[in-house]
Amino acid sequence: MIKAGVPIYSPLQIFFGTFCFGPLAMLYFLWKNFQNMQLFVEAKKVIFYGSIFVVILATCLQLSPSNITLLIPGLIVPFFYALAALQISTSMQVTKKDIEANSSWRIQSLWNIIGFGLLFYLPWELFFMLLQKINVA
Repeated sequence: MIKAGVPIYSPLQIFFGTFCFGPLAMLYFLWKNFQNMQLFVEAKKVIFYGSIFVVILATCLQLSPSNITLLIPGLIVPFFYALAALQISTSMQVTKKDIEANSSWRIQSLWNIIGFGLLFYLPWELFFMLLQKINVA
């Protein structure tokens, strides 16, 4: 059965998808919402500024001291950029109530979040695994 309406990620879906699957997934979720809402200029801005953010984040995480607890890069940093994604989605996109009230939209499925989240998490994780091997060598 095909559901009517354009699929939109709710702010909490974006938050939890970002927190669980990383900054590349965050870029995709925000970009896809802007695309589906026909806000193409904002979608381009997400890709541009988001790419800059990802490069800065990767650099900062790589330059962080090795004796730093894993709690900070593994939990605290993802929480803060997921919080930023939540703020962007609530202030520049739509809330869950808005999605449910609009007949031309529908809430994105959980499986879609997991699928695309894993798709974007794997390159992020592989990138850091390669960087760690380079630093050890």
